[in-house]
Amino acid sequence: MLTLAPTLNVCRRAPSRLIRHRLYAALRDFSSSPTRASALSSLAGTAPFHTAYVLLHTHDPPSSYPARSTSPLWRAFTMKARQWGGTVNFVWSPALRPHPAYTGLGEEPEAKQRHTEVYSASVFSIAHRHGRLEIPELSLANLDDVDEKLRALVAHAASRGGKHAEIDGTGGEGVRELEGLDRRLHLYVCTHGARDCRCGEGGNEVARAFRRELAKRGIGAKDVVLGEVAHVGGHKYAANVLVYPYGDWLGTVQAFDVPALLDEILAWHARHQERVAQSAGSGQDAKVEMPPLCPPFWRGRMGFHKEEQIALFQRAA
Repeated sequence: MLTLAPTLNVCRRAPSRLIRHRLYAALRDFSSSPTRASALSSLAGTAPFHTAYVLLHTHDPPSSYPARSTSPLWRAFTMKARQWGGTVNFVWSPALRPHPAYTGLGEEPEAKQRHTEVYSASVFSIAHRHGRLEIPELSLANLDDVDEKLRALVAHAASRGGKHAEIDGTGGEGVRELEGLDRRLHLYVCTHGARDCRCGEGGNEVARAFRRELAKRGIGAKDVVLGEVAHVGGHKYAANVLVYPYGDWLGTVQAFDVPALLDEILAWHARHQERVAQSAGSGQDAKVEMPPLCPPFWRGRMGFHKEEQIALFQRAA
């Protein structure tokens, strides 16, 4: 539990952050060719390794979540997913509908006793780096089935060197492919203030800045999904922004970074989708190593261990 003094000291807008901005302003080249970003390479390699990211859709933003979840379903799924490199988290976004039977995070005593937790969920993985899969319904009743299918999907992709895998034989009612894939760009900001006030303060500022910037540009949820997620790890890197389906994690983002940051993310996304379309037309595999996204803020990428993240950053530099 946070005491009053540390909370005030940690959450106060630190002068060092402002000094850091002035010092690195000239170095914040948002181009995905980090020739001048090597001075900021300390972030590379800090994203936790994961082969898939599963987001459980909720009605409420993370600002209302408890500091640590005691959800039986989340705990059970997390334990299973860890065995194959999966990470499970909660998300709130107006663009991601919760399951009709969803009633909360499973914290209520009645929900725990009756095992009534039900979610719809989004899945991003190394098996389909170009889009999102959907789990229409997830509960303790079908958890083993969903876990088995995701485990098989990731294992097949890993055996092919992380290349795109077809979903045949792993879909069914547990994991549904959305008309090929939901290829929208997804931006998730950690705003879990009860877990760490830096995420609550800085994360919410960045989330609001993205919301304003997207609205100013007339970009809606049909093209970009903006959401807020619970604890992702790395409070000191707040605000953390997760960019999917590619799985690039960005850290130390501040509200004033958002306009230029969004420019680079949209351009990077367009280039990647163009490569996917070209590879589909030629019949070749779409697995092409993209350079780090927004190098000054780049923590790492889904499917890459720490050493691989650092090596990718160095190759691009």
